[in-house]
Amino acid sequence: MKSTFAISMLLGISSFTFGQNIPIHADKLYPEGTAYSKKQNVFFVSSINTAQIGKLDFKGNYRPFTQDPELVATIGILADEKSNTLFVTNVDNGVAVKTNPATAYKLSEIIGYDLTSGKRKFKVDLGALNPGHPNFINDLTLDNEGNLYVTNSFSPVIFKVDKNHHASIFAQDEAWTGESFNLNGIVYHPDGYLIVAQSNKGLLYKIDIKKPTNIKTIKVDELKGADGLILNGKNELVAVSNASSRIFQLKSSDNWTSANIISSKASMLPFPTTGVLVNGKYHVLNAKLSELFDPKAPRSTDFLLQEITF
Repeated sequence: MKSTFAISMLLGISSFTFGQNIPIHADKLYPEGTAYSKKQNVFFVSSINTAQIGKLDFKGNYRPFTQDPELVATIGILADEKSNTLFVTNVDNGVAVKTNPATAYKLSEIIGYDLTSGKRKFKVDLGALNPGHPNFINDLTLDNEGNLYVTNSFSPVIFKVDKNHHASIFAQDEAWTGESFNLNGIVYHPDGYLIVAQSNKGLLYKIDIKKPTNIKTIKVDELKGADGLILNGKNELVAVSNASSRIFQLKSSDNWTSANIISSKASMLPFPTTGVLVNGKYHVLNAKLSELFDPKAPRSTDFLLQEITF
């Protein structure tokens, strides 16, 4: 087996320059989301194309985690050690291997798997809460009471799933409409609010957990194409932009009424999506998703989890 360094050099990647980059070798995987388990010391990776959920170690060894035949395209994933659950958003994006006209832009489910065994624990249908409208649930976050909050990129709603798996519409606003992807990345702030990215407008929103009609636009320079968000402590946020193929470091000194872009780094491969913070370092997926929407583009087998430090 080639070393991580050797594979990285074949990809034109220097480990010395960018830290510990982890290659992902899986045919036509097109990873979209990632999560990390501290207990297992592995990353979980979703797939917008094959729907396969896999485990990835720091040496680049990738193996399937679960083989659920109902998965069509897996997007956001979140590992919760407390409940030993991997939460996954399952959608039909219209281009996945298993896409079906009957479910395209309708299917939107949260599925929970045992974090250790991969056995399914529950399934919640969120598309049923928004009938007659396009649905593409995307990212998800968990508050300190065990409630999930889930963005919908094609309809102006945020869903909530409580710890008993009861689903509801948490917030909605017509400002979250427009062409292409709207709401995308989402994180829970320990002071009791959500920070949410709107990709097509390059905006960030602050939404009160207790009063979801209290929606404020965070004053910050435009973050066009903002996808995944990573919160570090209370005052630092990283936004991954697939439009610019850059990863932005933001800081706030006023409880996210406003923020400043402090620094940014380029992704090494096209179309980064999201990432996760592990031991003080950011690990960002380089997903090449633009290839999926280009019928003439060759399909890839190699992707990357890039280490970013600021």
